[in-house]
Amino acid sequence: MCLVFSGLEVVFASGREYGGTRVTEEREHIMRYLHRVVSAAAVVAATSVVLAQGVAVPPPADEVFNIPARIDLPVYQLDDIDWNRVADLERQDALQGLGPRYAVPYEVDISPASHGSWVQASENTMVWRLRVACDNAVSLNFGFDRYHLPEATRLFIYDTHPGRAIRPFTEDDNAAHGELWTPPTVGNDVILELTVPVKAMDRLDLHLGVINAGYRGFEEFFNDRSGSCNVDVVCPEGDGWRAEIASVAVISTGGSTFCTGFMVNNTANDETPYFMTANHCGINSGNAASLVVFWNYETSTCGGTPDGVLSDFQTGAFYRASKSSSDFTLVELDSLPQPEWMVAYAGFDATGADADWACAIHHPSTDEKRISFEWQPTTTTSYLGTSVPGDGTHVRVADWDVGTTEPGSSGSPLFNQDHRVIGQLHGGYAACGNDLSDWYGKFSVSWNGSSSSNRLRDWLDPLNSGALTVDTLWPGASGITVTPGDTFVSEGQAGGPFTPASRVYTIRNMGDFAVSYNVTTPDNWLSISNASGTIPAAGTADVTVSINANANSLPNGGYTGVVYFINTTDHDGDTARPVQLFVGVPERVYRWNMNSNPGWSTQGQWAWGVPTGGGGEFGNSDPTSGATGSRVYGYNLNGDYANNMPEYHLTTTAIDCSNLSRTTLKFQRYLNVEQPAYDHAYIRVSNDGTTWTEVWTNSSEITDNSWRQVEYDISAVADGQPSVYIRWTMGTTDSSWRYSGWNIDDVEIWGVVATACAPDLTGDGVLDFFDVLAFLEAFDNQDPVADFSADGVFDFFDVLEFLDQFANGCP
Repeated sequence: MCLVFSGLEVVFASGREYGGTRVTEEREHIMRYLHRVVSAAAVVAATSVVLAQGVAVPPPADEVFNIPARIDLPVYQLDDIDWNRVADLERQDALQGLGPRYAVPYEVDISPASHGSWVQASENTMVWRLRVACDNAVSLNFGFDRYHLPEATRLFIYDTHPGRAIRPFTEDDNAAHGELWTPPTVGNDVILELTVPVKAMDRLDLHLGVINAGYRGFEEFFNDRSGSCNVDVVCPEGDGWRAEIASVAVISTGGSTFCTGFMVNNTANDETPYFMTANHCGINSGNAASLVVFWNYETSTCGGTPDGVLSDFQTGAFYRASKSSSDFTLVELDSLPQPEWMVAYAGFDATGADADWACAIHHPSTDEKRISFEWQPTTTTSYLGTSVPGDGTHVRVADWDVGTTEPGSSGSPLFNQDHRVIGQLHGGYAACGNDLSDWYGKFSVSWNGSSSSNRLRDWLDPLNSGALTVDTLWPGASGITVTPGDTFVSEGQAGGPFTPASRVYTIRNMGDFAVSYNVTTPDNWLSISNASGTIPAAGTADVTVSINANANSLPNGGYTGVVYFINTTDHDGDTARPVQLFVGVPERVYRWNMNSNPGWSTQGQWAWGVPTGGGGEFGNSDPTSGATGSRVYGYNLNGDYANNMPEYHLTTTAIDCSNLSRTTLKFQRYLNVEQPAYDHAYIRVSNDGTTWTEVWTNSSEITDNSWRQVEYDISAVADGQPSVYIRWTMGTTDSSWRYSGWNIDDVEIWGVVATACAPDLTGDGVLDFFDVLAFLEAFDNQDPVADFSADGVFDFFDVLEFLDQFANGCP
């Protein structure tokens, strides 16, 4: 998505809009960022676009032949990156709505005849080498405007440390457009090496027209990394979406900008490599050949250290169509992806119908692939509009329930509940920590147009069938998949009813032969219909999981169940789906309205009192009163926070949550803080006062000008805990641009209060023989506590109900 430079009132690469008046300060802000990138270059070089992993690259020629060492080659030295030029380019790109930039181009005129050095390495082999350096770059990539290699010729690109290299380019990379654009090679000192059979020298045609010097890697995009709310596609939430996940890629264009895109199917299901992205990402007929597509850039573990590999790449495409109103571009890749990459072709829905719910798969900040969900229906609007239908060109996602999107997600697909694309990301305001909207160019609008150059139907319906829906094609796939892949969550009061009462799961046979299945659960409060059967090749079966009457006797609390989906034919794709049942309705348990001082621990300039409306050097000033009443807790009630500040905390006293489940924190917020590349605000929670869990941090600049209630789930730390602490943190901050910081009011703790364990008549928390004796005594005395059937009659049914609850125990 777009970059937003601190409030400049323009639509950046993906169209994210922010209001503000600091246009004259924009250049300074960009420059501040760029200098930080330079200072972190060593870190970026270690973690950015490295393609050596997973690539088998032969040793350099000087290790095979008796030729001069590569380190002694003369250097084609590029001028250092001019950061003033970079700032100008980034502003120009943003104003034109182009994709975000990671490198700057240097136009050159280089061929093996004019530069570098030739040496005859053997009787049959010639070697040409060129060493290129740019001292303050973190990567280099190359645009060959003429590329034709004869048979048995190979082009290698490697850092002077040859462990970091790209796969060899060969005659297989020759394309009708005659160009080759390479992925970045990490490092600022790179060698191009060409090995050519002597007999093929007269058929070599190679000319280098552009060298791009990188100043940030794929993982170093404007702010830090993508927000913590993003969900890796390898996590359980991605189960059931494996085919669609395999269709999405991160892309680079012209060696200097990047976005997200996806392979799209057509009515012939013939694996034509059509690839879609956003029009504002800047691909056109003049630069489509420079497209580089990176497949399978994903983390290896859910929530683990980012370790994606960028070795599954292909280069080059032919421009087919685009439209600015719905922000789409369609290209045809100039070759098929390698079969071992297991790339899928996403299905689509061009009917124009809104989705019941939606799923986005994308590369936020061009990090490893992530997945996001919106469980509410989408709407049709204008771009950045909320009125329905507006001009009808866009699909609006009101707010993300799982994950988000970010800069770099532009061009990524939005799938409906039937796993079909209904749009590609244009832009919006969504980020971790907010409930704001995104807008996707509407696929049905892109479907039609005045000619094949501005519509999809000519390309994606080659059969002229009139079909408006196509399913995802995943060549080589097998086994079963199950959707949806997230947790089935149901809730209600003790005794029921519970909502939703059921969920339908779709089992899809991905293979070419029929399979049998069986669905089971060990939990007696779950029922399954259509629990077994046979699914034909490429067919589906629907299975319904329901909350049954046994749940009505469960006391307040949370219950976790599981449903197993088994492929009984060959067990390919066996999986499980979690179920959570929440009995009881959350209620407010604690409230601090700040009318009196709660006596919480403070550091730095944290204080309880009346805010004065001061500050606002940047952003907005403090409020002049609380959300309710006059007093608040705030950081510097008289103005802005300081520069170069460490972390300072406001910490509550111990809060007893031992009797709570589904614990949430609610409070009124009035916060102004610079974006997290520079200044920070946090909320953390602890159940021991020593180990702290972050539940929120600012993922962007925040400039509140009114009070707003916010809510955070703290159940993972607080549920059932006798001593819970909540901490608001201001800092760290950098050396300039001060904001007014935190103000909080009306802090509340909500949760489901556990009901007493009815058969624990002694109240000691243990079910034992003494509880049985207590029941018999109460029964003899006709004490209402013994009326377990709640019918006002003391009889055998009370005994049966007591024994049943005693046997089942208490949560």
